[in-house]
Amino acid sequence: MKHLLFFLVAASTIIAQTPLPVHNTSMFTASGNCAMCHTGTATVLTQNGVDVSPPTHWRSTMMANSSKDPLWQAMVSEETHEFPAMKDAIENICTRCHAPMGNTQAKHDGVPAYTLELMRNDPLGKDGISCTVCHQIDPANLGSGQSYSGNYKIDTTRIIYGPYQNPFTTPMIQFVNFQSLYSPHVNNSELCATCHTLFTPYFDYNNQQAGIFPEQTPYLEWKNSIYSSSGVECQTCHMPSIADSVDISSIPAWHTVKHSPYFKHEFVGANKKMLGILKNNIDSLGVTAGIEHFDSTIFRTNNQLSRTAQLEVYVVPNNDSIDIKVVTTNLTGHKLPSGIPIRRMWLHLKVVNSTGQTVFESGEWGSDGEITGIDTVFEPHHEIIRNADRTQIYEGVLVDVNGNVTNTLLRAAEYIKDNRLPPKGFVTTHASYDSISIEGVSDDPNFNYNGSIEGSGSDIVTYRMKPAENGDLTITAELCYQTLKPQITARLATLATLEAERFTRMNVTQPKDPVLVASASTVYSVTSNKDDAVQSSREDYLLVYPNPVKDKFTVVLNPGESQNVDISVFSILGEKIETLYSGLLSEGEITQSWQSSRYPNGVFLLVMRGEKKSRSVKMVISR
Repeated sequence: MKHLLFFLVAASTIIAQTPLPVHNTSMFTASGNCAMCHTGTATVLTQNGVDVSPPTHWRSTMMANSSKDPLWQAMVSEETHEFPAMKDAIENICTRCHAPMGNTQAKHDGVPAYTLELMRNDPLGKDGISCTVCHQIDPANLGSGQSYSGNYKIDTTRIIYGPYQNPFTTPMIQFVNFQSLYSPHVNNSELCATCHTLFTPYFDYNNQQAGIFPEQTPYLEWKNSIYSSSGVECQTCHMPSIADSVDISSIPAWHTVKHSPYFKHEFVGANKKMLGILKNNIDSLGVTAGIEHFDSTIFRTNNQLSRTAQLEVYVVPNNDSIDIKVVTTNLTGHKLPSGIPIRRMWLHLKVVNSTGQTVFESGEWGSDGEITGIDTVFEPHHEIIRNADRTQIYEGVLVDVNGNVTNTLLRAAEYIKDNRLPPKGFVTTHASYDSISIEGVSDDPNFNYNGSIEGSGSDIVTYRMKPAENGDLTITAELCYQTLKPQITARLATLATLEAERFTRMNVTQPKDPVLVASASTVYSVTSNKDDAVQSSREDYLLVYPNPVKDKFTVVLNPGESQNVDISVFSILGEKIETLYSGLLSEGEITQSWQSSRYPNGVFLLVMRGEKKSRSVKMVISR
């Protein structure tokens, strides 16, 4: 009986959750009132019997918990500790986007500043970025600078904008006194841009405002990409749609209206660390989601991260050394990593010989999550890495008005380094480039360039090493991600504010290892004959040499078995340039050479597509 009682208590702990709030004001209603009609049932808001309703997905996201986020509160407390005279003003600005219902209602009611203290005692403030925020934003100023930094427009007309034409309006009027109206702007990136394009003032050490700093600019980065003109919006990735016709409301029970496509309110990004902290502190943070909700959102976050970048590795002989080329390509519509510049990604390269010994490693990290051997101030951008204590880190590094590195956002005057990977199509001639510029990369010809063509969204890092002996080398590259740089965690740990102390306490139990975003590997055979194609045979394979190519390139391939294949050259952006061969190939190694004079300088992708398998290799043309 004792064991059964323990099981029941444990089970109830797993599924327990705080109910969604049902508070109402003159401008808003809380998420619990929306969930009354828009939660999944056997026939409503389901796909193949699975609940895909907004509150089920949303409640365990960072958007739902934006005001409860202990890291955000700790960082706000750091800013107010640095600028105590501006405490109310800072908190009022920060709650515009982290507690938008409470902030907007307070402003309407004549409250001079909506502070964290007011937010913590306000049901609407604690409801985060909820339904009647996004669906009430007026489209009038969207896409303009007037809408950025939380300057969305919500008035007292109680109009709810939705993505479907001819909405059935009666239930919403009766239950929550909102008039539903179709408007296409709810599917546009400009809606997201109101809070995800953030310009903040920065101050000198006399605490005088010295300018405006672009703290977060994903929308402007997206505008400067191939995606903004190809119909790919923020919602495309962060609210994935399903083609099934879905009944979106349980009231009235008799209605049979279904809509397609349906946009799932998953809202996942890359912030796995904070999701873990929220999951582990449900009761103390007053979170409305249960453990099972967070498990689902963390699972989707891992999937999202795995789609953000691509890694490729190839090897080029270089006299008595080898050049290991690691190509990292951004697959998102904004810089990577995105958003607030407290995050970073880096390359971890490991070379192991045939006896299992590590002969070269760059980007290894310690038990505290810090990268081994990096510069104490900041690690510069690298084009070529020759020593194991150098690491390619993709990050934003801030400096104050005196040019000193700072982690205090209101001291940040500019970036001394911003080599976060830009999206494909990103160019320096874009109208907003001054706000989203690449910094600290110098004249690296392989960063965001395909030869002389800008906008590759890629970076090629060369690791140059001299093998000590002949034999197979197993080369593995990993792209690692951290939500929070360890130096910022360490800074918060020294801060004597309740919010910083709480975050530090909650963060202690979190994993310190980075999240693995992408990986690639190859096996290279070192021989004494430099004229041989020295990569070892591995069933089906595709090689090209010399690489970089000057006048002629030779392709060595093995289709693995007799099959029809297509061998083509593509640009780095995926456009087919030329088909070199199409037809039947027999099993076994085949060598064929082609002239490269018809191609400009740049990076190309040589692709062998077979009936069963495909192979690809990067080909660099440099004359």
